[in-house]
Amino acid sequence: MKNNISNGSKVSREAGAIQPTDYVGHVTKGFDVLRPATFNYAHNEQPRDFRSPIQAGEKSRVRQMLFTGFSKCCYPYQKFDSVDGEWRLAQILEGDASVLKWMKPAHGQFRIEYANGQNYEPDFVVETKDACLLIEPKKATEVSTPDVQAKARAAVRWCKYANDYASQHSGKQWRYLLIPHDDIELGRSIAGLMQEHEMTS
Repeated sequence: MKNNISNGSKVSREAGAIQPTDYVGHVTKGFDVLRPATFNYAHNEQPRDFRSPIQAGEKSRVRQMLFTGFSKCCYPYQKFDSVDGEWRLAQILEGDASVLKWMKPAHGQFRIEYANGQNYEPDFVVETKDACLLIEPKKATEVSTPDVQAKARAAVRWCKYANDYASQHSGKQWRYLLIPHDDIELGRSIAGLMQEHEMTS
Protein backbone atom coordinates (compact mmCIF):
# COMPACT_ATOMS: atom_id res chain seq x y z
CA MET A 1 0.00 0.00 0.00
CA LYS A 2 2.95 2.33 -0.10
CA ASN A 3 5.55 3.86 -2.33
CA ASN A 4 8.79 5.00 -0.74
CA ILE A 5 9.49 8.45 -2.10
CA SER A 6 12.30 10.66 -0.94
CA ASN A 7 12.47 14.36 -1.60
CA GLY A 8 15.66 15.95 -2.87
CA SER A 9 16.13 19.70 -3.03
CA LYS A 10 16.50 21.70 -6.21
CA VAL A 11 18.45 24.88 -5.65
CA SER A 12 18.87 28.18 -7.45
CA ARG A 13 21.89 30.42 -7.31
CA GLU A 14 21.14 34.09 -6.85
CA ALA A 15 23.88 36.60 -6.09
CA GLY A 16 26.19 33.79 -5.04
CA ALA A 17 23.72 32.31 -2.55
CA ILE A 18 22.15 28.87 -2.78
CA GLN A 19 18.44 28.96 -2.04
CA PRO A 20 15.99 26.05 -2.00
CA THR A 21 13.25 26.49 -4.60
CA ASP A 22 11.52 23.12 -4.97
CA TYR A 23 11.68 19.40 -4.36
CA VAL A 24 12.15 16.49 -6.70
CA GLY A 25 10.73 13.12 -5.71
CA HIS A 26 12.67 9.89 -6.17
CA VAL A 27 10.87 6.55 -5.92
CA THR A 28 13.22 4.09 -4.25
CA LYS A 29 10.84 1.12 -4.17
CA GLY A 30 7.22 0.43 -4.95
CA PHE A 31 6.21 -1.27 -1.70
CA ASP A 32 7.29 -1.62 1.90
CA VAL A 33 6.73 -4.21 4.61
CA LEU A 34 4.45 -3.09 7.44
CA ARG A 35 6.39 -2.02 10.50
CA PRO A 36 5.47 -3.46 13.89
CA ALA A 37 3.13 -1.26 15.90
CA THR A 38 3.26 -1.22 19.69
CA PHE A 39 0.64 0.34 21.93
CA ASN A 40 0.41 1.44 25.53
CA TYR A 41 -2.93 1.70 27.26
CA ALA A 42 -4.23 2.40 30.73
CA HIS A 43 -3.71 -0.38 33.30
CA ASN A 44 -7.43 -0.55 34.03
CA GLU A 45 -8.33 -0.80 30.33
CA GLN A 46 -8.88 -3.89 28.20
CA PRO A 47 -8.94 -3.83 24.39
CA ARG A 48 -12.47 -2.89 23.40
CA ASP A 49 -14.44 -3.57 20.25
CA PHE A 50 -14.29 -0.49 18.05
CA ARG A 51 -18.06 -0.73 17.47
CA SER A 52 -18.83 -0.32 21.17
CA PRO A 53 -20.18 3.16 21.89
CA ILE A 54 -17.94 5.63 23.68
CA GLN A 55 -19.95 7.54 26.25
CA ALA A 56 -19.74 11.33 26.37
CA GLY A 57 -17.86 11.19 29.67
CA GLU A 58 -15.24 8.87 28.17
CA LYS A 59 -14.27 10.99 25.16
CA SER A 60 -11.41 12.71 26.97
CA ARG A 61 -9.83 9.31 27.67
CA VAL A 62 -9.93 7.96 24.11
CA ARG A 63 -6.13 8.16 23.73
CA GLN A 64 -5.77 5.73 26.64
CA MET A 65 -8.07 3.18 24.98
CA LEU A 66 -7.02 0.30 22.74
CA PHE A 67 -9.44 -0.92 20.08
CA THR A 68 -9.82 -4.23 18.27
CA GLY A 69 -12.45 -6.18 16.27
CA PHE A 70 -11.50 -4.81 12.85
CA SER A 71 -11.92 -6.86 9.68
CA LYS A 72 -10.19 -4.51 7.21
CA CYS A 73 -7.42 -2.99 9.32
CA CYS A 74 -3.87 -4.18 8.60
CA TYR A 75 -3.20 -4.35 12.35
CA PRO A 76 -5.31 -6.22 14.94
CA TYR A 77 -5.19 -3.28 17.37
CA GLN A 78 -5.42 0.48 16.92
CA LYS A 79 -5.44 3.62 19.04
CA PHE A 80 -7.20 6.84 18.13
CA ASP A 81 -6.50 10.45 19.05
CA SER A 82 -10.12 11.57 18.86
CA VAL A 83 -13.64 10.17 18.97
CA ASP A 84 -15.32 12.54 16.51
CA GLY A 85 -12.49 12.29 13.98
CA GLU A 86 -10.31 9.19 13.97
CA TRP A 87 -12.54 6.68 15.80
CA ARG A 88 -15.58 7.58 13.73
CA LEU A 89 -13.56 7.48 10.49
CA ALA A 90 -12.42 3.94 11.35
CA GLN A 91 -16.08 2.94 11.67
CA ILE A 92 -16.83 4.41 8.24
CA LEU A 93 -13.84 2.60 6.70
CA GLU A 94 -14.88 -0.72 8.19
CA GLY A 95 -18.45 -0.35 6.93
CA ASP A 96 -17.74 0.96 3.43
CA ALA A 97 -17.93 -1.78 0.78
CA SER A 98 -15.42 0.04 -1.45
CA VAL A 99 -12.68 -0.15 1.21
CA LEU A 100 -10.37 -3.16 0.93
CA LYS A 101 -7.98 -2.36 3.79
CA TRP A 102 -6.76 0.47 5.92
CA MET A 103 -4.27 1.31 8.64
CA LYS A 104 -2.92 4.01 10.87
CA PRO A 105 0.74 3.86 9.87
CA ALA A 106 3.29 2.80 12.47
CA HIS A 107 5.88 5.43 13.35
CA GLY A 108 8.27 5.87 10.43
CA GLN A 109 6.12 3.96 7.94
CA PHE A 110 5.54 7.12 5.90
CA ARG A 111 8.07 9.89 5.54
CA ILE A 112 6.63 12.90 3.76
CA GLU A 113 9.02 15.82 4.05
CA TYR A 114 7.67 19.32 4.61
CA ALA A 115 8.73 22.63 6.16
CA ASN A 116 12.51 22.55 6.33
CA GLY A 117 12.93 18.80 6.48
CA GLN A 118 10.29 17.93 9.07
CA ASN A 119 8.47 14.65 8.51
CA TYR A 120 4.71 14.33 8.20
CA GLU A 121 2.89 11.02 8.64
CA PRO A 122 -0.78 10.97 7.60
CA ASP A 123 -3.22 9.53 10.12
CA PHE A 124 -4.78 6.95 7.79
CA VAL A 125 -3.72 5.03 4.69
CA VAL A 126 -6.59 3.37 2.86
CA GLU A 127 -6.86 1.12 -0.17
CA THR A 128 -10.20 1.08 -1.99
CA LYS A 129 -11.21 -0.86 -5.07
CA ASP A 130 -10.12 2.05 -7.26
CA ALA A 131 -7.53 4.12 -5.38
CA CYS A 132 -5.13 4.49 -2.48
CA LEU A 133 -5.85 7.30 -0.05
CA LEU A 134 -3.92 9.30 2.51
CA ILE A 135 -6.53 10.66 4.91
CA GLU A 136 -6.04 13.32 7.58
CA PRO A 137 -9.04 13.90 9.85
CA LYS A 138 -8.54 17.20 11.64
CA LYS A 139 -10.44 19.36 14.11
CA ALA A 140 -12.43 21.80 11.96
CA THR A 141 -10.83 24.85 13.59
CA GLU A 142 -7.34 23.59 12.67
CA VAL A 143 -7.85 22.73 8.99
CA SER A 144 -6.77 26.15 7.70
CA THR A 145 -3.78 26.62 10.03
CA PRO A 146 -0.40 27.11 8.32
CA ASP A 147 1.12 23.88 9.65
CA VAL A 148 -1.82 21.72 8.54
CA GLN A 149 -1.85 23.37 5.12
CA ALA A 150 1.92 22.89 4.72
CA LYS A 151 1.51 19.19 5.48
CA ALA A 152 -1.36 18.98 3.01
CA ARG A 153 0.70 20.55 0.23
CA ALA A 154 3.52 18.11 0.90
CA ALA A 155 1.11 15.16 0.85
CA VAL A 156 -0.43 16.29 -2.44
CA ARG A 157 3.04 16.51 -3.93
CA TRP A 158 3.88 13.04 -2.55
CA CYS A 159 0.74 11.72 -4.27
CA LYS A 160 1.84 13.29 -7.55
CA TYR A 161 5.16 11.44 -7.50
CA ALA A 162 3.47 8.22 -6.36
CA ASN A 163 0.98 8.55 -9.21
CA ASP A 164 3.73 9.08 -11.78
CA TYR A 165 5.25 5.81 -10.58
CA ALA A 166 1.89 4.01 -10.40
CA SER A 167 1.03 5.04 -13.96
CA GLN A 168 4.18 3.35 -15.21
CA HIS A 169 3.47 0.15 -13.26
CA SER A 170 -0.32 -0.23 -13.60
CA GLY A 171 -0.89 0.77 -9.97
CA LYS A 172 -3.77 2.57 -8.31
CA GLN A 173 -3.74 6.34 -8.11
CA TRP A 174 -3.06 8.04 -4.76
CA ARG A 175 -5.25 10.81 -3.36
CA TYR A 176 -5.04 13.02 -0.29
CA LEU A 177 -8.07 13.92 1.82
CA LEU A 178 -8.07 16.57 4.56
CA ILE A 179 -11.38 16.16 6.40
CA PRO A 180 -12.79 18.42 9.15
CA HIS A 181 -13.99 16.31 12.07
CA ASP A 182 -17.54 17.61 11.86
CA ASP A 183 -17.92 16.17 8.35
CA ILE A 184 -17.07 12.66 9.58
CA GLU A 185 -20.48 11.19 10.33
CA LEU A 186 -21.68 7.61 10.40
CA GLY A 187 -23.48 6.82 7.18
CA ARG A 188 -21.05 8.84 5.07
CA SER A 189 -19.24 7.04 2.26
CA ILE A 190 -15.57 7.29 1.39
CA ALA A 191 -16.58 8.27 -2.15
CA GLY A 192 -18.63 11.15 -0.76
CA LEU A 193 -15.83 12.31 1.54
CA MET A 194 -13.39 12.07 -1.36
CA GLN A 195 -15.64 14.17 -3.57
CA GLU A 196 -15.86 16.90 -0.94
CA HIS A 197 -12.41 16.84 0.64
CA GLU A 198 -9.79 15.64 -1.83
CA MET A 199 -6.96 18.15 -2.10
CA THR A 200 -5.34 18.48 -5.50
CA SER A 201 -3.08 21.50 -5.14
